Amino acid sequence: MYGAAWHVGCPTGVCLHNMNPRMNRSRIAFAVTCLIALNTACSGDKPASAAQPREKKEGSVPPRTPVVAAHAQPYRAINVASGGKIAGTVQFDGTFPTDSVIQFTTDQAGCGQSVVDRRVERSGNRVAGAAVWLTDIREGRPIPLERRFELENEDCVMVPRLQTVVAGGTLNVISADVVMHRNKIIDVASGEVVGIAPFNDNGQVVPFDQLLKKTAQLEVVDELHPWSKANILVLDHPYHAVTGRSGDFTIDGIPPGTYRLRAWHPALGVADHTVTVSSGAQANLTVKLPGGESPAGVSPAPPATPESLRSAAPPR
Repeated sequence: MYGAAWHVGCPTGVCLHNMNPRMNRSRIAFAVTCLIALNTACSGDKPASAAQPREKKEGSVPPRTPVVAAHAQPYRAINVASGGKIAGTVQFDGTFPTDSVIQFTTDQAGCGQSVVDRRVERSGNRVAGAAVWLTDIREGRPIPLERRFELENEDCVMVPRLQTVVAGGTLNVISADVVMHRNKIIDVASGEVVGIAPFNDNGQVVPFDQLLKKTAQLEVVDELHPWSKANILVLDHPYHAVTGRSGDFTIDGIPPGTYRLRAWHPALGVADHTVTVSSGAQANLTVKLPGGESPAGVSPAPPATPESLRSAAPPR
């Protein structure tokens, strides 16, 4: 009735002879499905994705301990009617690291014949360019609405070498040099590359609007000029500063209480202090850095409870 017979040889031992072609097609499909399932089960091979280890991003480095860390409790903006102030200086009493002079065999466009790598800017024993911030404050004045920050390649070095910024802002990486740069941005805690800013001429700008989303320490290195480096500390509150040329700093608008203050310079290490702030008053502080390079810093002091900090403030 149906003409020539259907015949299929099947490793499962099922053979079909002179049956309804429509039924044959159903059985053939079932047999093929069984064969595929048997081969997969017996092979013992894992999927390619499972067999391959997760690779780190190109250019990543070993993770290190950052000098800042995120808090479990988010920062909360409150009305600070009569805040206090912390004013002081960051100092170092030891022998400062010497500046390095990088000499080129030929004149490099945009860099000249040499570059001076100033590891520490200072005035006497006072340290310029050191970061100072409160490590445990969880409420205070609102974060500024204007949150746009800059890092510039100028004369083949990065400026500033250290800055503190507020989370949620935008970082514009700029080149003022005619020479090529390739700035690699590394998250110190994970060691992973989180951004790359390439330049081949002056006046170029690479904006990053997602880079400063959370508390972090970011290290920026120029792959083409390895002496050129910078650090960016991303904080989720406005109570931070970088020391000026005379090593001085001021942090104001602080709710009364007792806080932990940290100072850090990449070439001179970390110093922690406890400071009490009174309503409408100024607390004066001298911070002494210990000296010695910090590979990436040390663990931040554990946060204290904001309520207990406010109750510790002396009466007005």
